[in-house]
Amino acid sequence: MMLTSVATSEISAPRAPRAPREPHIRRRTHVVVPLVIIDVTVPGTSSANGRRALHAALGDDLRLYVVTVDQQHERVTFRVEVTSRSLDDVIGLLTATLDRATLGRAQATVIRRPRDY
Repeated sequence: MMLTSVATSEISAPRAPRAPREPHIRRRTHVVVPLVIIDVTVPGTSSANGRRALHAALGDDLRLYVVTVDQQHERVTFRVEVTSRSLDDVIGLLTATLDRATLGRAQATVIRRPRDY
């Protein structure tokens, strides 16, 4: 036969009340920035003119990727990624500045960037 000993306290000691904790305030380590991705087709056979026109319309806070250069129909399609603007702002700027552009698929989302302290 195996014996097991268990120690129990017959006297329970009252616990001292805890001081209320300060509410933990979480500091964000990032900022949420809007991102718009849109396909834009402009007339021409060179992507350089289209790049200049898109930078003039939207500023420098964007990334441009050439999707297609259609020599036969003389048009260039770009994938444009614009940060810090809403989809409405981007479409408004493009339609006001580029009168012969064709706007394609558009997507609005957000990205997280490290916070500058």
